[in-house]
Amino acid sequence: MTAEQITDLVLDLYSARAEAKEYLDFFVNPDIERKLEKARCAINKEMSRSSRGRNKARPSRIKRYIKDIRSLDPGDEAVCEIMVYAVETACRVGSASQIKESTQTSIAKLLYDTVVKADAAGMLGVYLPRMEKAVEAMASPLFRCNQFRQLMLDTLGDALAAASSQLP
Repeated sequence: MTAEQITDLVLDLYSARAEAKEYLDFFVNPDIERKLEKARCAINKEMSRSSRGRNKARPSRIKRYIKDIRSLDPGDEAVCEIMVYAVETACRVGSASQIKESTQTSIAKLLYDTVVKADAAGMLGVYLPRMEKAVEAMASPLFRCNQFRQLMLDTLGDALAAASSQLP
């Protein structure tokens, strides 16, 4: 393709797809803090969805927000930051309201993946205290909330055991 054809293709792509526009805008002006703040707001809004006192968060949406940040390739620190924020938000919400068992399992898997990602990036020492604090702060008189807390504690222990077993 000639340079002119490539230019036309990029301009067509820019106007045709919102995802492409977002990526190209980020490529030209990489403001990761703005993207992280947008993702934080979206995660917070998703985790706050409820009906009749029960949480209606959709883990698939939360994972999508994380994937959107990851697709921009901003570096491991930004990806770990948004993953840890999602875990912290889920723990905060899980202390105050009932979360479906399937959502609890998905959030526990996110916690495990976050520990693995932070360990692989060499930043476990930075993010582990935040995750531990969020999980330990989950105190509630509600039985289901305490089940969620125990699941998160078990998952955190399993993830740390897996991370330490991979050390040379």
